[in-house]
Amino acid sequence: MSIRLREAATRRLTERAKSSPDGAVQRITMDIEAEGRVEMVTISLRDGELRCVSSDGNDEGPHVTAALAFVAGSEPREDSQPPAMAASATRPQDPKPFEELADAIDELLVAVTRVGIDKARHAPSVDEALKRIGQAASSPMPPGLSRFIGRLRQEVMSGQPRHAARILDGAAQFADALSSDGTSDDDRRRTAAWLGAEQSFPGHRELLYDRTMLEVGREWLSGCERASVERRYLVDLETGTVYREDRPRHAAASLGPCPRLVHVGLAECESGPAPFRVRLLQYEVRPEVQKASWDRVAQVARRSFAQLTEGYRRDVSAYPALSEPFALVAPYRVEHEDGFVAIDSEGHQIALERTERRGSVLAFYELLNRGADPAWIAGRLTDLGTTLCISPFAVVSRSGEYTRL
Repeated sequence: MSIRLREAATRRLTERAKSSPDGAVQRITMDIEAEGRVEMVTISLRDGELRCVSSDGNDEGPHVTAALAFVAGSEPREDSQPPAMAASATRPQDPKPFEELADAIDELLVAVTRVGIDKARHAPSVDEALKRIGQAASSPMPPGLSRFIGRLRQEVMSGQPRHAARILDGAAQFADALSSDGTSDDDRRRTAAWLGAEQSFPGHRELLYDRTMLEVGREWLSGCERASVERRYLVDLETGTVYREDRPRHAAASLGPCPRLVHVGLAECESGPAPFRVRLLQYEVRPEVQKASWDRVAQVARRSFAQLTEGYRRDVSAYPALSEPFALVAPYRVEHEDGFVAIDSEGHQIALERTERRGSVLAFYELLNRGADPAWIAGRLTDLGTTLCISPFAVVSRSGEYTRL
């Protein structure tokens, strides 16, 4: 990035701050389209120092350059060139049409219907349909679409026809949204959730400022081939809202081990399936978590499981194929003689997901058998018919001991 361009933008903001009687501009946020994608660029001036960052985490590059050029305006400078935005605003050549992706999803639905969910794992027609979806999608494959393929394969392999049918129902809704004129809010919201930030619309993304978040767990999730995703769960210590940060394999993400306390200066949050996806843009990490922070998590954890059940139903109904609700629960008591059951003060129950005999579940059983008394439990929610279940990721005992499973 040109130093002269940065200096010109600094001068322009400084002059405006001195000449404006109504107030000084401290921060400017704008959407910039460059190299075929839209990123949100934030420029701030504090104590005479100019700071700029793009929503992709970069503090330089075509999006930041275009934003600085806009702020600098028409001020003459030696390195003047044609506006960067106009030169780079073209989209990638020969983009994949939505109709092709919608047809590929319809082909998958027909293939699974013909052979049945119980035989889909070995059906060449299903494999071919999934391959066609990959060909119709943009590269790299959007995270929602990749996760859909991973979840469908997982449910088919595990013999859960009800969950697989729910995922396919969500795919049918997405195909209908792609085939429509795209004017309804529901269709645009669904398309953005599946295809990511490049398909965003006004209101799809929100900026978060000055938040303190505690990361309580991480996991690797399956996607399409060679495209698994590391998901991180962060709890807003003020509101109790749970966010997720998704990191595709071989891609960068925010720094620090788990658990960690993150002071977020600026983050971008996307609407869509719960928990909302967040990207940390300006932040400070504290790897040592004090007891007061753990106690605060216990205060914001859910104590009414009835409300949790209603929220789960609502989330799954809105995004059948993509919703993977995550919850913090503070049980009134725990019973684990015949399997784990968390019970709230009104007698409502949440069971442990017994069909998923992975390491964290076994570690949780071992923890309970050693006499641990959970103050709160963090985990992903699922269901077995009418029974709400939780797959635990982390637990804090009433003595204050944190255990990441």
